[in-house]
Amino acid sequence: MSEIEAAVEKYVASWAEPDADIRRKVIAELWAEDAIYKNPFVEFHGRKGVEDAVTQAYDLFVTKGATFKVTKVDVSMDAVRYTWEMTFPGAAEPEAIGTQVVILDENGLMANDHQFIDKAPTGMEELVHVGLDV
Repeated sequence: MSEIEAAVEKYVASWAEPDADIRRKVIAELWAEDAIYKNPFVEFHGRKGVEDAVTQAYDLFVTKGATFKVTKVDVSMDAVRYTWEMTFPGAAEPEAIGTQVVILDENGLMANDHQFIDKAPTGMEELVHVGLDV
């Protein structure tokens, strides 16, 4: 596993980390201070914004039993594309699937992340209306 693949795995694992301090440390280790994280509905700025997005995913899904896993990582110079799945226990299929495209800064930190929802979770319409990241 490459260093970048390991970083992606560590970041996605942080989505399910119950300790907010550990999530914050992982984000500080992997993300640029002035990072931008975007999904189709919301834009988050800085490490605090990334932390807010991860905390929302944790609160909305992990507290209900969801798990996340990386399914593929591709690297092209300073760009990383990875896909992930969110699954609930006992489910035959993933509840949600997403693709992230991340641009790394000159230090190899995540600087700009665009999320694409390939399969939306049930109830996403409600979440969009209240402006939550999913």
